[in-house]
Amino acid sequence: MLSLCALVLFGSAGCTRTEAPDPRYVQPANLLEIVNEFQRLSREDVYRFAIPKDVTGTNILKATLLRLDDYQRKHGNGYHDIVAFTRATAYERLRDYPRAIGHYRDVVRGGGELAEPARRQLEALETFQRIAVTVLPKGDPFEYIKGLDDVVLAWNALIEEHEGTPLEYLARVEAERIDRAKVAFVELNRHQLNQGDELVTLGYSQLLSRHVRSKNYHRHLLDFGDYYVRLAREHSIRNDPEGLGFDIEAFEGLLQSAMKVYAEVAQQDGALEKPEANGKLEAVRGLMEQTRRLNR
Repeated sequence: MLSLCALVLFGSAGCTRTEAPDPRYVQPANLLEIVNEFQRLSREDVYRFAIPKDVTGTNILKATLLRLDDYQRKHGNGYHDIVAFTRATAYERLRDYPRAIGHYRDVVRGGGELAEPARRQLEALETFQRIAVTVLPKGDPFEYIKGLDDVVLAWNALIEEHEGTPLEYLARVEAERIDRAKVAFVELNRHQLNQGDELVTLGYSQLLSRHVRSKNYHRHLLDFGDYYVRLAREHSIRNDPEGLGFDIEAFEGLLQSAMKVYAEVAQQDGALEKPEANGKLEAVRGLMEQTRRLNR
C-alpha cells in the first residue's frame, strides 16, 4: 500500500492532462487529486488565518470529507489507510478530536506505512481531548474563572510542546477560545462581581494583547466596542437623558471609547469586519446625536 506522501509524490510526477475543464465545476476524479489539494491547503496556520477554501470556495476540510465519502461510494474501501489518515487530519484541523482519534486508531490498527505517524498524532490528540473536556467548578464564579485559567495554562503548555507544527496552531485556537469564554463569563456576571465593569474592560484588554496575531482579533475589537455601547445604553436607561440625573459627558465618553475601537477595525483594508465596523460607527454617531438632542 502506498503511503500518503508516496501517493502524492507519485501522482505529481507521473500525471499529465490536457484541455482540463474549469476546476470550479469538476469534482476530483480520484484519491490522488483529493489528497493533493488537501495537503496543499490544509497546513495553513488556523490560528492566524481562516481555514482555506478550495477552488469552489468551500472550506477545504469539510470539502475533503465530502469528497472522501463520494470516493468511497464509487470505489469501495481501497487505499483504506490513506482515506482514514486524511479523514483523521481533516477532523483534527476542525477540532473534532473524538472523530480524529477514531480514524487515527483505525490507521494504527492497520499497521501500514502510516501507522507510526498516526500513532504520534493519536497520542497528541488524546491529550487535546482530555483538556477539551475538562469539567469546570460551578457555584463560585471565582473558582470557575480559576478553572478557565488552569485550562488556558494546559493549552499554553501544548503550544510550547508542539511549536512550529499544526498542533501548535490548534492549541492556540483552543487557548483563545477559553480566554474569550472567560471575558464572556465575567461580562455576563459583572453586576454580581465587585468592580465588574472594570474586570470586563481588563478582560478585553488582556484578550486583545494575548491574541493580537489571531484571525479573530478584529472580531474581538468589535465585541469590545459593543461592550462600551452597552454600558452607554445602560446609563441612559438608568438615567433619563431628558432629566437632570443624566451625565452626558460619561455617556459620550463611553461611546467615544466604542468609536475608537470600531475605527481601528474600519481602517484595516481587507479586513472582513471592516464594513461592519463602519456600520457600527454610523450607528454610534446616530445614537450620540439623538441623545444630545434629548439632553438639551
